[in-house]
Amino acid sequence: MFHHAYNSYLEYAYPYDELRPLSCDGVDTWGSYSLTLIDALDTLAVMGNYTEFQRVVEIVTSRANFDANINVSVFETNIRIIGGLLSAHLLSHR
Repeated sequence: MFHHAYNSYLEYAYPYDELRPLSCDGVDTWGSYSLTLIDALDTLAVMGNYTEFQRVVEIVTSRANFDANINVSVFETNIRIIGGLLSAHLLSHR
């Protein structure tokens, strides 16, 4: 199920935050950070897909700009962006 959802996000919604499954397009809902990509980092590591994990790390580190003056959901930012980046960092063993 993860691969189906992840590949669909990459095909239809990247670089937007989320995939809208009924219309098969992407939408920026939480700040245009490619949120689903960041959120998937820890799952890629846990599932042992280190090649894709490293590819996504390269994308996130080169593309993400968190210095933006926008309104965000504190809850979503904490659990999906900060949580995703922290868990990916811990699972990368770096």
